[in-house]
Amino acid sequence: MSSRRRARRAGPLRHRDFRRLWLGAGLSGIGSQLTMLALPLWVLDRSGSPTLAGLVGTARLLAVFASQLPAGVLADRRHRRTVLAAADAGRAAAVGALGLLVLGGGGPVLLAGALATVEGLLTAVAIPAGAAALPRLVPRRELDAAVAFGQGQSYLVQFVGPLLGAVLYRLNPASPFLLDALSYLVSLGLLLTVRRPLGGGEGEAGPRLRAAVAEGLRYVAGSRYLRALLAWSALVNFATAGLAFVLVLVAGRDRPQSLGLALAVTALAGVAGAVLAPRFPRVPDARLLRVVTALIAAVAGGAALHPSPVVMTGCLAVVALVSPAVVVRTNARVLGAVPDALMGRVQSSMFVVGGSLYPFAAAATGWLGEHVSVRGAMAVHTLVLAVVLALAFLPGLRHPPPPAAGP
Repeated sequence: MSSRRRARRAGPLRHRDFRRLWLGAGLSGIGSQLTMLALPLWVLDRSGSPTLAGLVGTARLLAVFASQLPAGVLADRRHRRTVLAAADAGRAAAVGALGLLVLGGGGPVLLAGALATVEGLLTAVAIPAGAAALPRLVPRRELDAAVAFGQGQSYLVQFVGPLLGAVLYRLNPASPFLLDALSYLVSLGLLLTVRRPLGGGEGEAGPRLRAAVAEGLRYVAGSRYLRALLAWSALVNFATAGLAFVLVLVAGRDRPQSLGLALAVTALAGVAGAVLAPRFPRVPDARLLRVVTALIAAVAGGAALHPSPVVMTGCLAVVALVSPAVVVRTNARVLGAVPDALMGRVQSSMFVVGGSLYPFAAAATGWLGEHVSVRGAMAVHTLVLAVVLALAFLPGLRHPPPPAAGP
């Protein structure tokens, strides 16, 4: 095999700095999955309260969302390498302390919740900084492939993390937390060997925090493409999260092994979708978005007729298989078009707005399943996806923004 063909197959991984950050993100992602599984189990064992176990996880999730916009400002004002290094070191300390707490026989549940919330805050800091640094690690023509590698990694982490976490928790409840801390330290070590500048560093010369956040939001609001994309994203995230919770309703209570198998199948379908995502370069953006949205809506409508565990597993597997094609394409367009000085704030704004309806999906689906029916819940989500399909024809999505001048 020629060296040129080998380079094409390796894609973005042939770039040393991208490869190291990608590997560090994957290891820390698996570690985070270990903690996210083990923490509610430990709180439940310690307190016997399912409500308290749920509140600890909710507090962490709220911390991530609440701190996203300030984190975007930090990713632009400070050197992103420094932000990422501080986040990894702080998360290693927080999760390591949590592991020692569990290893020592347990402590106050509120302290465990506080440490988990600190880890969530630092994760929020790392999200926009890592995303904003990506265009500096690969050539612009390889952004699609680089985003696809990230998507595939995310699904693979979702497949490996819970399986490994369940085994480790049975061996020793402290081991998932301690391994998570170790994963952050390894990620930090890999980050420190990255040679390329990762951008950021506007410093104190920029506007105050509120004005800086508003500047990022104004940029997003001023782009027809981003406005239309975020409307599409918010609704499709809500609907697909609702579909996932329907699976929990039909399989989780009576067939927990079916739920685990379904989630594993969905994760593997997502990995396959991420591998296939960059293979449609000649399909126009608008057409790709419409075809994928129509397919998701059609599959959800079909599943609404008979939402059994097998049918819902197939539905979610199809969603996971086809959605990376749109996610990779649109994310690459945004990364290539946004000026570096605003990249962190735009990324955090899109995270918050695009995910704004996501936390309500499970509650809404549960209410519909209890007071109407599971089929009724599926019908509502299918209707939402029909609205999403209509949004896919918005004029703003027909013309992606031109590439920005950048490094």
